[in-house]
Amino acid sequence: MRKIFIGAILSLMLIVVMIGCSKKEPLTTEQFIENLTADIEIDLSKINTELMVVPEDQKIFESYKDDYAKLDKDLDSLLIKYPNSYIFKVVKLQFLSRMGDEAVKSFTKEIYAKDSTNSINKYLHGMSLGYDLGKEYFVEQIKLDKENAYNYLGLAMIYLENEKDDMFTPAKLIYLSIIKDPSNNYSFDILSYLFKMLNKPEESALLNGIILVKNPANANSFAALFGYYIEREENPKAQDLLDTFIKNNPDVLANSDIAEYYVDLNLPEKAINYIDQARANNEMNPLIDYVDAKIQVSIGNIKKGLASLEKYANQSAEDRYLSYRVTEAIFAENLYKEMKYINILKKIENGAPTIGEKVPTLEGMLLDSTKFDVKNFENKVYLIDFWAAWCGPCKMEMPNVIEVYNQLNAKGFEVIGVNLDNAKADADEYIASSGIKWSHIFSGDAWKDANVSNFNVQGIPSTFLVDKNGIIRYKNIRGKKLLLDSVTKLLSE
Repeated sequence: MRKIFIGAILSLMLIVVMIGCSKKEPLTTEQFIENLTADIEIDLSKINTELMVVPEDQKIFESYKDDYAKLDKDLDSLLIKYPNSYIFKVVKLQFLSRMGDEAVKSFTKEIYAKDSTNSINKYLHGMSLGYDLGKEYFVEQIKLDKENAYNYLGLAMIYLENEKDDMFTPAKLIYLSIIKDPSNNYSFDILSYLFKMLNKPEESALLNGIILVKNPANANSFAALFGYYIEREENPKAQDLLDTFIKNNPDVLANSDIAEYYVDLNLPEKAINYIDQARANNEMNPLIDYVDAKIQVSIGNIKKGLASLEKYANQSAEDRYLSYRVTEAIFAENLYKEMKYINILKKIENGAPTIGEKVPTLEGMLLDSTKFDVKNFENKVYLIDFWAAWCGPCKMEMPNVIEVYNQLNAKGFEVIGVNLDNAKADADEYIASSGIKWSHIFSGDAWKDANVSNFNVQGIPSTFLVDKNGIIRYKNIRGKKLLLDSVTKLLSE
């Protein structure tokens, strides 16, 4: 009996030892995320493409179009009417951000206190915690509820705001959120953006096509897909997409928007009809004059085009895209010798070096510690590119610059970068990993670099395309086709 008892004790001890030896340490937050995303392959064919019933709050939001002042005025009453609206809560936070972080935190805390079980409130609460705490919060939420799409969306956004060099992890997490809940348009928009950051335009276009299948009235996805076709010079597809969208959604696009799309298709007659219709309907949209300017310049009515462009510029000081619109290629190519155009640019750009003017002299040391020599760029077409390794839009555009440089460098095209990183190693690492072959001025002073003030750079990427005579001919070029066409044109002069 004693032997049986001792045997039982030894067996029990052995089991305890075995359990102790086999017990695993809990995964760290980083290990959990790594395991979660390790085997995920983004497969867009797995996304549910059933027609989506557009929520009432989204329809109301879209009805405001670009009238943000009215939306701001109505927002509090809309939040009362739609207390569970994701889109109105996010817009509220965007408006509050103009007042500072405390206003944002106060609103987030208020709605979370009212209902801490609401998925959207929990998402916004997690986003307010910052990087480390927010990451831990969303990991715990995923462990508690693996089917809640907002948990994956929140973790993705935390990564996106803080891990600037890792776009694959948030892309996989956003994809997971879409698989869990394919009704949130915001998730699709973010994934489309990430595809662009990852230089995957085809995937982005396919995704926007899926969104249009689910929601045929989605203006953002229509615009993105239209731009994709235009970039690839597939104008028949772009026109078919536009005509179909207008037919199926007669009240979604303003007449001035439709007119601009037809300008992009090089169909000025159709564009004129829609501008005339916009004016006849007394549409209160300052972009009517901007689009009219594009139409008039495209058909050679320079005087009338300049008058419309000046009118638009004078009444659109608050338009954050003002300088980008007025420096578009259609104006840069046709008006760079017009003093009236240069004066418009000088006024809205606060005297910055602009199209039609002699380019200021760059100065400084290169990343390889040699001095920059402007003589190497005399009588050449070259692009000045202000950028930084921490700048997402810079890295989104860089593959286009690399491709055009590689294609046209042997024909005389050069690029000189002005890097605004604080650490030289950051710039060197990105340049090496991206296969960038041109030189870069680097001071380590970031925004205090002398060239920033000399060129009055307000944001990056900021580019200046200079002709063989040292005249700035284009600014802020985006997209491979536009850069390729513009450089080719200047090389031929």
